[in-house]
Amino acid sequence: MKRKRQGVDAVEILHRRYIGDDADRKASLQEERVNAEVARMIYELRKEAGLKQKDLAELIGTTQSVISRLEDADYNGHSLSMLSRIAKALNRRLAVSMPDSDKETGIRRFVFQEVVRGLRKNKSLSIDKFAKKSGIDRADVIAMERNPGYKPSPLDIHNLSKFYKIPHQKLAILAGAIKEMPTKLQTEASRFAAQSESFSKLTDEERRTLDEFVKFLRSDDTE
Repeated sequence: MKRKRQGVDAVEILHRRYIGDDADRKASLQEERVNAEVARMIYELRKEAGLKQKDLAELIGTTQSVISRLEDADYNGHSLSMLSRIAKALNRRLAVSMPDSDKETGIRRFVFQEVVRGLRKNKSLSIDKFAKKSGIDRADVIAMERNPGYKPSPLDIHNLSKFYKIPHQKLAILAGAIKEMPTKLQTEASRFAAQSESFSKLTDEERRTLDEFVKFLRSDDTE
């Protein structure tokens, strides 16, 4: 019971901090979630089919830049007609659903995104430079940092682990690749989520918060 309460507390703190009772913000948050989910769905189905953005564009009679926009979590111009064309090209039936994620999963995804984005900014690396140095595809870097529903591949997790010297298992847990989450990691992740802001500028306080959590991730503490 105590373990569950820690995750709930962190989610409630984050919700109050960023959303509160503001109806417009709640509506905006829901819209962003829908956009991110649709973008993730298109990206994953295209990858599963072994197609490049240009290949999919040719199949549905559009351009690579259009596919790129559709796979951007911040894009809000998705239409049912375009999604239907994509589904047909990939031999899929269009059926968009938005199940609510459990709160523990929400904590993990938030923390994973903040750590990945925060560490890159802490090294003063652009997305392009980080992609080149880490060996992770640029589109995957963007998805990891912006798309809350994105699941990085085992290879990407390996490359992140090697680049930042963080144990592979802990990153895999935060990324959702491993379901079982040790109590200590959940406690520290919840604390980090409650204390952190979105690392857009990395103030001294935010950098300390990030450094403390990364220090824990690099430690041998797995209880």
